[in-house]
Amino acid sequence: MGRLVAQVPNEDPERLKRVLDAKWRTIGVDKETLELQAQEKKDREQAEKDRDEAFARLTAYFDDQLTLMQQEADQIRKAYNHDTEAFRQQQQLKHTRREWDINRPDAKQLDMPGRVGDDDNRLGPSSLQKFDGEDLTAGDRKKAQIEQSVNWWAEQTAIRDALRAAEKEAETAHAELVKYQDLLQQTAKSEEAAVRREVARATADYNKRLAEEKRLREYAAKQADLAANMAEMEATITSSFMTEDPNMAASSMSAYRVRKDHYKGMTETEKQAILDAQLAQMEEKKARRAQEQLENMMYARTQHDIQRALQEQVRARAKGVEEQEGQGAGLVWEKGDEAACVAICT
Repeated sequence: MGRLVAQVPNEDPERLKRVLDAKWRTIGVDKETLELQAQEKKDREQAEKDRDEAFARLTAYFDDQLTLMQQEADQIRKAYNHDTEAFRQQQQLKHTRREWDINRPDAKQLDMPGRVGDDDNRLGPSSLQKFDGEDLTAGDRKKAQIEQSVNWWAEQTAIRDALRAAEKEAETAHAELVKYQDLLQQTAKSEEAAVRREVARATADYNKRLAEEKRLREYAAKQADLAANMAEMEATITSSFMTEDPNMAASSMSAYRVRKDHYKGMTETEKQAILDAQLAQMEEKKARRAQEQLENMMYARTQHDIQRALQEQVRARAKGVEEQEGQGAGLVWEKGDEAACVAICT
């Protein structure tokens, strides 16, 4: 540390203090100096900003002044031009100029013509204004021709109007004729329609009468057919042949014989007799089956009673055998009883 202190110059006590301070030496930043520099930078930036704003305000002021001056100059120039134009319109007119006679647009209208009649003293050989054979009455002749053309036009117009009037009158007459023809056609159509309606009415009445006559004929024919059908049905119902009456097959030779050519089947009595015989056979068969069932039941009951009696007898004998002495004799007797029992049961 002493060597470090010896190396630091002593001219700057503040620097020496910072070097000897461990905190300052470790951080290595002069905070106050940095803050001072930052403040100086802010002050400098603020000063530059204020100066820029001042320059901007000054520039805006000069721009406004220049604009006002330009507007005043424009107004002065406009007033000068207006006064100049007014002076020209009032004082510097075209007819007051020296060259007006040269540039005058109506100079030819005011100038004297090159020839005033045939006795003009100005007309010499070199004027080229008068020649031999010249038609001096051309104007009068042209005027007369124009009047003649006007008269001709009026005459043609009158003729055309007359023709148009005649055509219009002819068209009117034709229209009246067409109207009259239309009226005649309408009248003829009306009369024709009336005649047609009358003919249609007469035809309808005639057709109606024909239809009524046809209906009456059809009704009469239908009634005749109905009567014929009823008669045929009655004949069919009452006819022995059509109804297939079995009595027609009866033979006159014997009551047990029939006529083959008239046989139509058995009578109701014969059919009923057959049905009664079949019913009696069915009843007899039912009674026989009932008797057989009863006999079978009695036989089955008898067999059942016999088997039960034999079984009881076998049990009784087996019980007696157990009481006897000698197991062998009892076994032989038991086998014999079983054989006898089997023979009886079968």
